[in-house]
Amino acid sequence: MGPRLVFPLKRDAWRPFAQRSEIPGSGKSLFISALKALKGHRINKDLVGRWGDTGEISAEVMLEEEDHVLKQRCEERSISLEDGNRLILKRVYGRKTGAYVNDSPVSVALFGELLGDHIEIGSQFENRELFRKEYRLAVLDTFIKNENELEKYRDIYFNMKKIEKDIAELEILDDRGKREYLEYQINEIDKLDIRRNEYSELSDKISFIENRSKIVALGEELVLVLESACENVEKAADLSDDLSKLTDLKDIAERLNSASIELADIRRGFSIPDHDLEDADPEELRKRYDRLSSMLMKHSCSDSSELLEKLEKMQFELEDLNEVPQKISHFKDELAKINSELLKKAEVLRKKRLEGAPELEKRIGGYLRKFGMEGVDLEVDVEKTASPGENGIDDVMFRMDTTGSSKHSDISTLSGGELSRFLLAVKLIDKERGRLLLFDEIDSSIGGETAKNASKEMKKNSKYNQVVVVTHFPQTAASADEHLVVEKKVVDGKVCAMIRKLNENEKTRELARMMGDSSSGMFNDSASQMLREG
Repeated sequence: MGPRLVFPLKRDAWRPFAQRSEIPGSGKSLFISALKALKGHRINKDLVGRWGDTGEISAEVMLEEEDHVLKQRCEERSISLEDGNRLILKRVYGRKTGAYVNDSPVSVALFGELLGDHIEIGSQFENRELFRKEYRLAVLDTFIKNENELEKYRDIYFNMKKIEKDIAELEILDDRGKREYLEYQINEIDKLDIRRNEYSELSDKISFIENRSKIVALGEELVLVLESACENVEKAADLSDDLSKLTDLKDIAERLNSASIELADIRRGFSIPDHDLEDADPEELRKRYDRLSSMLMKHSCSDSSELLEKLEKMQFELEDLNEVPQKISHFKDELAKINSELLKKAEVLRKKRLEGAPELEKRIGGYLRKFGMEGVDLEVDVEKTASPGENGIDDVMFRMDTTGSSKHSDISTLSGGELSRFLLAVKLIDKERGRLLLFDEIDSSIGGETAKNASKEMKKNSKYNQVVVVTHFPQTAASADEHLVVEKKVVDGKVCAMIRKLNENEKTRELARMMGDSSSGMFNDSASQMLREG
């Protein structure tokens, strides 16, 4: 039949009491919150309760032999099954948080990946989902098994959206003014024909020209001083040689000889630099220097080498900008092809939806009549939208004639009870198998003979799915294979919630209590009759 949740997993975590709740509310919302946690939903911090600052939700999932999809998901995520067919799931919440599968830590998202589509929760408050376009489309697509075609369509659709985004980003970059300004800046620098290190060389030349007379005078004086120094050091070296023959001068003679050689070499190598200025025009050098200084300042550069590097970057940027129009044109051509393919896929989806809508009308209508809505006529209209969306070019509308007037109105005009019956019918027509279906008081606005018929249909569905129903109606509870009671009671000033499975005698008393009086012989006889018929 599919994966089954086993109740209970931890008996010692539940505290059974003989009597019903002594305070408002049975605590069934805790149970529903726990199931939502298994789908990967956020856990409300209020769920911690009185047992400290950290809580735990755990469940055991038994896999059947035919649960190939779920077993494959486990294998893909390197999850080993306990005893070959069990998953132990645990969520820790509150001050400490964590998610575990078979005691191995996992992400919370993994819970949704594993069981998200195996657990479905339907409630009286879900009626509003029927008014959402996406939900109505999903009802029809699931019924006609359109998932594969829809997935193919969405692959193309999201690729189209990506290309549209790429085009929009490129169009922002396609700035003609910026291209023209970059071209102007590049041409302006190119015209200068700058050389690397030119700025520092020009600075040296101009400095030399401005101080030439002083440089020449000081250079000539230095030559004379060097020549005199060479003569004096050479004499000192000769004297030290003679003196060393008479007494120990240690290394003085050697050092003076070395100094004499070094000083002579300095004198031979010294000359005043001319910077190749024989034919240079000082005025032109100054003009060139000023133009280069202005360009460096404009581009916030410290020297000509840095300016040349910036020029190279601007050239690359201009090349990229010049390619933008071609890229936009290429993407638009590609977008046109994808749009054509998308519309073809959308028409395939539309055709299947149009073909499947009458059967969906028939199936839902059949359930509605079983639920006491005799004479109703349902129309499932597949209307074409103005432009393709994530789910195609269709909107599914549910319209109903409940008065025999041949005038069909949108289901938003239905009463709360009629909407509840409609939603229950929608849940039951689903052809999927092997899921856990939780119906949370979905029969609250039905009651009477209709509730009995609804319970029979839910019981039929339990042949293919694990069906859990939260109800206050004895007609519904009497059909259950197992009857669980959720209760609250005050113990030592604290509110405790518990859940327990009823035996046959307890079932009878509980149904009598749901009718109004568990001690009434008449109600107990009626309850026994219900159980025999259930």
